[in-house]
Amino acid sequence: MKSIKFGFFTKLFTLIAILGIFTFSSCDKDDDPDTDPKVEDGIYVYGDGTALAGLDSKGLMKGTNNEADGNKPRNGMYELYIAVKAGTQGFNIAKVEGGKSTVYGPGAEFKVVADADKDNDEPKLWFSRGVIQATANKFTVPEDGLYHVVYDETLNVAVVARVEWGIIGGATPNGWGGSTALTSSPFNLTAMSFEIKDLILLAGEYKFRYSNGWKLILDGTVVRANTNYGGTLADLKVGAGNIQNTVVGKYTVKVDWALDKGVSASLTKTGDYTPPAYPDAMYIVGEGSPYGWDTPGTKADAIMHKLAGGGPSEGIFWKICHIEGGKGFKLSAANWGNPNLGFPEVTEFDAEGVAVLNESNNMKVNESGQYIVVVNLRDNKTKVSVKPAEVFGIGEAFGGIWDAGVPANKFTVDNATKTIVFPALLSNGAIRMYASHAWIPAWWNAEFRVDAGKIDYRNDGGDQAAVNGTAGQKITLKFDDNTGSIQ
Repeated sequence: MKSIKFGFFTKLFTLIAILGIFTFSSCDKDDDPDTDPKVEDGIYVYGDGTALAGLDSKGLMKGTNNEADGNKPRNGMYELYIAVKAGTQGFNIAKVEGGKSTVYGPGAEFKVVADADKDNDEPKLWFSRGVIQATANKFTVPEDGLYHVVYDETLNVAVVARVEWGIIGGATPNGWGGSTALTSSPFNLTAMSFEIKDLILLAGEYKFRYSNGWKLILDGTVVRANTNYGGTLADLKVGAGNIQNTVVGKYTVKVDWALDKGVSASLTKTGDYTPPAYPDAMYIVGEGSPYGWDTPGTKADAIMHKLAGGGPSEGIFWKICHIEGGKGFKLSAANWGNPNLGFPEVTEFDAEGVAVLNESNNMKVNESGQYIVVVNLRDNKTKVSVKPAEVFGIGEAFGGIWDAGVPANKFTVDNATKTIVFPALLSNGAIRMYASHAWIPAWWNAEFRVDAGKIDYRNDGGDQAAVNGTAGQKITLKFDDNTGSIQ
């Protein structure tokens, strides 16, 4: 009997000891998020303001690319799209390593980024940014919606950005100059859609981006996260190349987000569309031009230039050249094709430009000089503007200023030598130049560069390869024969 009782108490004490150990271990976890033992190591988003009250594989942040480093994957940089409720519930970021979790929230310098402090390429809607720290304090948002959470472990910096999807590109109505907004479905913590119906898409390229931005800056020019998707619809990738649309028509465009699947997109053709026809090329010809009355298309330097950007930029052509006062000129498609514009064929002259007069059914101006001539063939009209030529520099070689129309970056027109000159570059770096006119929507629509002694125009193409300059170098442009120098 004694041995039986002894064995019973021995087992009882052992059981109590084991229970005590379990109780002590669970107390250690009181400040940690609810943890599934099967959750793998990684960086997680969770919180009562989301659909994930505790750590969950659906909240695992994924490695992402550094836009500032050729869009290469960056070690320790993570992102996740997640729906968040407004208010104080919010969310935290947690690092799980070896079964232990460390909870992070906003640091003292984590704050909303004011519009005045945003880079031109950053999202236009609300976002916050800053250093994070180990704390149970929550990241919060001002309104219910989908958000992009980015965290760089090396910098210890996070960004939380409001997401409203749009489509942008040469195939879209706004071209590359601005996004066409997609309308959000009602707020939902596990799935949301953004959609527009019967959108006209031309043959051309496009991408999806949110909140009218291309990137989020985490560390100046060193670390930047993409806010756009490209590649293909079947294989949508962050920051990838442009998507190609080959069939013109009306489409339902949709971007879907699901907590368990992330971001995807689709296009569904809903109708046909016949786009307006524009000439492949336009030329300036006539006694008043540098090219005489030779048949349009026979002198390559007489060609007018298309605008980059697609969409609203199609059907607009421009040309800078010297025009002799009192002598006639015309604007025509190749081989005197349609349109062939003398004075009577122009439906509207620019009231802000110089006076254009009738010279035997041709156009003429009174004063000789270097002019920019713009023809707009959109909306079944033929509008013409003639103004004194204006050329500007922008970006690195021009003091690092990216604002358009800066007086200090304006080139000097020399009518005596028929050249346009910038006397001395302000800084080292890429030389970016453009023709300025009120009918040209954005500076990059009429961009050009000097390469191997020739002016190389962007026309309706993409970004040109950089031509770098050195502070103090002089730029000389001669648009009549499309030559230039950087010395």
